[in-house]
Amino acid sequence: MSHNFKPCDPALTLVARYGIPSMSQVTLVIFRHQGQKAEEPGGRLWVAPHDGWIVGRDGEDGYGFFKPEQLMPLRGDFTTEQQKAKEAEPCL
Repeated sequence: MSHNFKPCDPALTLVARYGIPSMSQVTLVIFRHQGQKAEEPGGRLWVAPHDGWIVGRDGEDGYGFFKPEQLMPLRGDFTTEQQKAKEAEPCL
């Protein structure tokens, strides 16, 4: 399943991972390919175990990492007017 996700897009989680329940709304932060490194908020280096998106939740601490097929896009006809208004603002 392929989506044209991009950073700052809202999405719905289809599985529970990293303390984020399934069916939670998240914001896509950055895509990482398998083996790419990312720096965690505490400064620790992390290596992506597979291709996927680092995601965050509004008002919640911490991030999660999901395969694209574990996320459902929430933009276009699926977004609410409030979400469409927020699209002009920078994410996280």
